[in-house]
Amino acid sequence: MTTTGRAPRIALVLGSSQRPAEIVAAAGAAERGGFDELWVGEDYFYTGAIAAAGAVLAATELPVGIGIVPTTSRHPALLAMELATLAGLYPGRLSAGVGAGVPDWLDQMAIRTRTPLASVRDVIAGLRTLLAGETLTVEASSYQAREVRLAHPPAVVPSILAGVGGPKALAMSGGSADGTVLSVLAGTRYVRWAAERVAAGGAGTGHDLVAYALCSVDPDAAVARERLRELFGLYLLAGPRNPMTEAHGIADEAEALAALDFEDAVRAIPDSWIEELAVVGTPADCAKRITLLAEAGADCVALCLDPDRDVEAQVDQLARELLPLLPGRAGG
Repeated sequence: MTTTGRAPRIALVLGSSQRPAEIVAAAGAAERGGFDELWVGEDYFYTGAIAAAGAVLAATELPVGIGIVPTTSRHPALLAMELATLAGLYPGRLSAGVGAGVPDWLDQMAIRTRTPLASVRDVIAGLRTLLAGETLTVEASSYQAREVRLAHPPAVVPSILAGVGGPKALAMSGGSADGTVLSVLAGTRYVRWAAERVAAGGAGTGHDLVAYALCSVDPDAAVARERLRELFGLYLLAGPRNPMTEAHGIADEAEALAALDFEDAVRAIPDSWIEELAVVGTPADCAKRITLLAEAGADCVALCLDPDRDVEAQVDQLARELLPLLPGRAGG
C-alpha cells in the first residue's frame, strides 16, 4: 500500500455507462494521455467485463483490471478459464477483482448468496488454485468443483483483488487477496480506515489498494461539483448507511436525506460531502484530492467520469490539465 510521498497510479474506469463501441476509443485516449492503467466494470445489465477487458487489452498496451465480477454470476472454474485466456494472450497486463455484487441485481437473477463474505473468500481460493495450474476439488458454501484443472494455465498469474467494503471483508481481503478495490465515494478517512483493516488482516506491503473515485474537473469548481451532484446522489442515497459514510461521520445525515424525495435529497447534499468523497473541482483541487487519497493508502486512484459528457473529451482534459499537476509527472 502507498506510503506518504509516493505518487499513486492513475487509472480510468471504463464500461457500464458507456456504449460498448465507445470503450475502446476512450481506452486509446487514456493511453495517449498518460494514464497508467485501465479498469473495466461489470454493472448489470450494461457491459460485460471479460469482453470489455479483452477489447481494451487488444487495443492498448496498458495494464487492465477487471473490477469487479460478482462471485455468484460465474462458476470459479469458468471465470478462471476466462482469466487464464486473457492472461495467456496478454501476459503480465491483467488483474481481476471479485466481490459479492449488488444485491438487487443478483436478486433479479435469483443468484444472491446467503454467505457473501465466504463466497468471495472461497472464490478467491478457487481461482488461485486453478490459475496456478493445480486441480480443484472443493465443496464450498457457494459452489462445488470436482477434479477441475485448466488445460492452459497462464505463465504469468494475474493478481486477484477483492471488491469489498466492510471491516470483516477488508480483513479477509488482506489475508486472502493480492489487493482490494474500494467503491466510489471512498474519501480519505475511509481509505485510511480501510487500509488499516486490510493491514490488520495480514496484507503485506505488496497488497494493492485501488480506490475508485467519481471525477469532474472544470476551471469553475462549482460547475465541476454540480455536474457530479446527481450521480453522486445516486450512489450515496441508494445505501446511505455503509462503512464509507460511517467512517466520514455522515451516516445519520445521509439516512435522513435518503428519506426525502430524490430530487430534494440531491439538492440538499452538502457541497463539502461531494468535495470530500469525490475528485472534483479545479485541476488543482483534483490533484490535491488524489494526493490525499494516496497519503491515506491508495496505490491507485481509478477515475469514474461523468457519463453524460463525452468521455474522450474528459480524458483529454484530464491529460492536459490534471495529470501534469500530480507528483512524479511533468509539471508535478
